[in-house]
Amino acid sequence: MKASRATAVLAALVLAEVVGAVEATMIFAALRTFNAEFGDPVMVGWIVTAFLLAAAASASLCSRLGDMFGRRRMLLGVLVVAGAGSLVSALATGVAGVIAGRAIQGVSGAVLPLCFGLVRENLPPARVPFGIGVVSAAAFVSAGAAMFVGGVLVDHMTWHSIFHVGAATALLAWFAVWFGVPRSPRAHSSDPVDVPGAVLLVPAITGLLVVLSQARHWGWADARSLGIMFASLATLALWLRHELRTPSPLIDVRLLGHRQLGLANIGMVLLALGPLQSGLVLSQLLQQPSWTGVGLGLSATAAGLLLAPPMALAVLVGPGCGAVAARRGARLPAVWACLFLLAGWGGIALQHASIGFVAAMVVLQGIGMAAAYAVVPMLIVEVAPGERTSEVTGVSAVVRYIFNAVGSQVVAVLLGRVTVSDAARGPGSYPAAAAFELTLVVIAGLCVLSLMVTACLPVRARVSEQGASMRGKFA
Repeated sequence: MKASRATAVLAALVLAEVVGAVEATMIFAALRTFNAEFGDPVMVGWIVTAFLLAAAASASLCSRLGDMFGRRRMLLGVLVVAGAGSLVSALATGVAGVIAGRAIQGVSGAVLPLCFGLVRENLPPARVPFGIGVVSAAAFVSAGAAMFVGGVLVDHMTWHSIFHVGAATALLAWFAVWFGVPRSPRAHSSDPVDVPGAVLLVPAITGLLVVLSQARHWGWADARSLGIMFASLATLALWLRHELRTPSPLIDVRLLGHRQLGLANIGMVLLALGPLQSGLVLSQLLQQPSWTGVGLGLSATAAGLLLAPPMALAVLVGPGCGAVAARRGARLPAVWACLFLLAGWGGIALQHASIGFVAAMVVLQGIGMAAAYAVVPMLIVEVAPGERTSEVTGVSAVVRYIFNAVGSQVVAVLLGRVTVSDAARGPGSYPAAAAFELTLVVIAGLCVLSLMVTACLPVRARVSEQGASMRGKFA
């Protein structure tokens, strides 16, 4: 492919990934507004969780369908549905409508694995790590911009406006992909689509999250808590049995037995549970009123402005990780990512009363997040066969979205376990200082665990042998 054509493809895929980032992160600018308007931090947490659960289902189903029937075709369809979901949320008048729209928007979870597959499909092999780094960087740069733009919109307009922007971005990306990305070849596969795999997984995870969020009201011994938990665990066991026995599973859990894939996904689980909850935690920490004893009292615009620059660094971090991975393997930048995350979150856990200090720590954890997002797919692509790249990276995306959803509810429960309110200062309740401190310590601890897992990744000298092994498993 000519350099100009490859550049056009990358530009279109970058704009497509902007949609995923806008859908996922612009919402964080409105969390304080939602807390004040709807008055329940746990229900507000479901505005985030509903998106992530739908993203997990979409990443698994659409990634596999993209490999089978054409990634470009599937990406165009995903952008249409994501834009429609934004319109549903924009027209909503209550929290239920917002959650419903967010669940529809969650189909954009398939954008990133489809883009990774299209990068490998359209770029020369030597340029694939760089292309993945560029697309990953786009996700972070646009996420930072989305937080800032979302803050401006929330401060000067209504929260509905953030969803209008999401719909408009999806429309622009659709035209960019239509004109900029070549048609994908269709794989001549007779393998059936594993619909039961998608149907069983999401309800199982949703049930467990419902119990997690509501058990403090119902009680863990309540019949509703026990009944939903038992049904969810039984469904999850049925899903696992189905995926292990079906010849063409939607999520090939057997891949997790491969050392590099298994460790990369375990690391992603730990990061998704804590460090990658930065938008949910930091946006509330920065915007929460100072009278609560822990908040820094910034406006949504100011909070977005503080959070945006670290994410903008991804324009350097993502391609930089790709360059290092191409020469020395993805393990080295993966370790760096965990070290930066630990430094940033550890610092915030120790001291979060100074805006200047928190801003510096936000930069460190932002660099770590950008590197982590870029390097995990690189670890996977190193050993994945080209014809099933979207599927294998889709497994990682599913893991990330599911445990991001779990993490968002864990964070919501931790922040909601002790709250403060003052009717004289306005409606709504806010997390107390003790709740924030516990949440930050838990996230820092997860950074330590992720560093330990990453250190166990195989070194570059063995990557070629692993790649041959993976191709043998898929043959």
